Amino acid sequence: MNQHTSYEEAFPVVGPALISKAQELRLYGYDTATPENIWRYLTRKKWKRETESFRLHKVVQEILQVKAGDYMNFMTNEEYKLTAGRTGLEDEELNLLLHGNPNDEH
Repeated sequence: MNQHTSYEEAFPVVGPALISKAQELRLYGYDTATPENIWRYLTRKKWKRETESFRLHKVVQEILQVKAGDYMNFMTNEEYKLTAGRTGLEDEELNLLLHGNPNDEH
């Protein structure tokens, strides 16, 4: 199955690759790694600007190449956003928390 497809159509087909990557990340201690969370990372972060169809072999390749650090940064930012919504942080405060002050020198 090397045909073009959409993200919605691809999810059940690439399930084994997602399961494999989730198992790998859990071996490294990343307990939040589930096929659904990895898919959410890819569709909301890595592929968020891509709207065209794609080849399934490329999707599987990108799933298997997910880096633990990138995945955990995404999950941490998602948790900050959820927490900020519950605590009433303003958008500006949340942006500062997630990305730091752009005027600060490193």
